Amino acid sequence: MNTKISIIFHILLAFAGPAQAVALKPHSAPFIRANQQINQMKLSPKGRYLAYTDDTGLGLNVLDLNTKDIYRVTEAKVGLSFFWTPDGFRLFYRELVRPPLKPAHSDQERELADLDRDAPIESKIKAFDCSVARNIEIDKIARSSGYLTFDPRDLRFLLMSESGIHTKKIYIPNQRLALWQIAGRHERGKWLATQKGILWVTQGGLSLRRMEDDQTELESFDISPDGQWIAWGTKGNKIYASREGKKPEFIDYGREPRWHPTRHIIVFAGARMVGNKPVNFDLKIADSKGQSKFLTSTQYSSERSPQWHKGGDKLLYTVENTTDLYLMDFRP
Repeated sequence: MNTKISIIFHILLAFAGPAQAVALKPHSAPFIRANQQINQMKLSPKGRYLAYTDDTGLGLNVLDLNTKDIYRVTEAKVGLSFFWTPDGFRLFYRELVRPPLKPAHSDQERELADLDRDAPIESKIKAFDCSVARNIEIDKIARSSGYLTFDPRDLRFLLMSESGIHTKKIYIPNQRLALWQIAGRHERGKWLATQKGILWVTQGGLSLRRMEDDQTELESFDISPDGQWIAWGTKGNKIYASREGKKPEFIDYGREPRWHPTRHIIVFAGARMVGNKPVNFDLKIADSKGQSKFLTSTQYSSERSPQWHKGGDKLLYTVENTTDLYLMDFRP
């Protein structure tokens, strides 16, 4: 595979019932391989590009599934803070960086440099354009921040910082909302993801309410295409879902939920539990009532990070502790 490193930029509704599926047979040859073990991954809406990090959340890569080229987007800590725009070509992300130290030429300068090592971490919001393999810094916050959260209803991102909620609208060529779309949109609030959990934000940010879960911090999250629903996984291996700020429903044990592009069911890495401890993960689907079905049954491997592919007719996923990506049909 070719590895390309770039640092310049050029610029819905209610759940359907769970579908039926046949348990997957043992893995065949991988659909494609990445350049490192995959942890968090997000497939672009058009299904061509796959963004992913490693187990530590350090660095961000983009894999072109057509050409098999891999682009190293950043070396910084990203975690869960990246998302695709609806056109499928632009990846927005937040990286955490510490300001670089200036060269020290005297004892006094060295003392100041030592103080700089204690400087707060900065949050930089950047964008990567896959069509030209370039990126650019869009905004900067002089402190660490929560996760970058994208609202698909008005193409706006939000993130929490010490000074409050930081927000900015994204302007995408040929994808601006028409006046009639804006007038017809009914919005009661917005979702905001932080390290501690999910917040429901109303009154322009004046009112914040924490969504109830098991209090073990956020492990993954996904907002539905219509912006009304959110599903999230916790570090306690539990998945919850909520619509428009209502009381969350416990869905199941597992990780990494992802919304179907049209049917509003979620796919996730479902935990095989022994007592209260997960021992394995298989692909699973569920609805808002917690009615769920396993899609795979592989005893000696764990399926992780499932993504809806080709309009929801296929599933792309990885196997834990490998660089391999697999593709399977989804038959309702």
